[in-house]
Amino acid sequence: MNQRKYRIGDVASLMGMSRDTIRHYEKRGLITAQKAENGYRYYTETDLSRLLGILYQRKMDIGLDDLASLWNAEDSADSNEQLNRIIDHRLEEEEEAILEHKRKIARLKLTKNDCENMQKYAGQIFLCSIPDSYLIESNLTFQDGLEQWFQYAREYNGLDTMYLFDEFQLQTTSSETPLTVSRHAAQKDALCLNYQRSSLLLHKDMAEYADYPIPTDIPCTNPSRQYLSAFCTSQDRIPPVQVIKDMIAHAQKNGLNCQNQLFSTFLIQGIRGQEQCYYMQLFLAVSGC
Repeated sequence: MNQRKYRIGDVASLMGMSRDTIRHYEKRGLITAQKAENGYRYYTETDLSRLLGILYQRKMDIGLDDLASLWNAEDSADSNEQLNRIIDHRLEEEEEAILEHKRKIARLKLTKNDCENMQKYAGQIFLCSIPDSYLIESNLTFQDGLEQWFQYAREYNGLDTMYLFDEFQLQTTSSETPLTVSRHAAQKDALCLNYQRSSLLLHKDMAEYADYPIPTDIPCTNPSRQYLSAFCTSQDRIPPVQVIKDMIAHAQKNGLNCQNQLFSTFLIQGIRGQEQCYYMQLFLAVSGC
């Protein structure tokens, strides 16, 4: 049966592709043009059918090298078996790409939530719990906390969503017990922060996006434990003393007993007043909630 002949412009128009692409496919050995008696190059219906299969496989992002091997009769004893192996590899690549895309969305949502909370609760002191989290590392030094964060984030994809928590012990030079802020103490700025340790926390709802294998016996935060919390900014990782005093005064006013334990975490870093600063959330341990 005689087959219809198509010139390169016809094929380009029919397939919705450029002439340069068709010529490139020819150079790669994917298709071959015939030459008519008048010297014009043309393609047959068989060539179009072959090109249809190639275009479909290209839409699966199968590379030209793999396509050349698939469509080369000398290289491919069983193109179906070879195609199946290539598809398995492509599926792995696409599934990893989907997971990475989900990680990016999770990072965006996590940071957006932090930004919105900082705006919503600016200047406020409120009761809340530390987010339900896994303690990836604890009992770290002030410097090791940051270094360990980078090491984990480099080794395990997705662990860059961990929060660095610093723990402080609050003390006053006055003899008042429990911890309070009196007019006299406030004037003398007698509140002291004694650094204790740092920890790396991963929110449980972010664990699915991390390659890190969560041990079954890993310690966790207690979501039922209530803290007084406030958002603030600081020039370094040390929480501002005045904000802590305001939190203690708020506790006294509302009949809460302050403990001497304070946690701080910086949510993001940025510029405020033309200077780099930490945007922080503080958690002051209280009782009587």
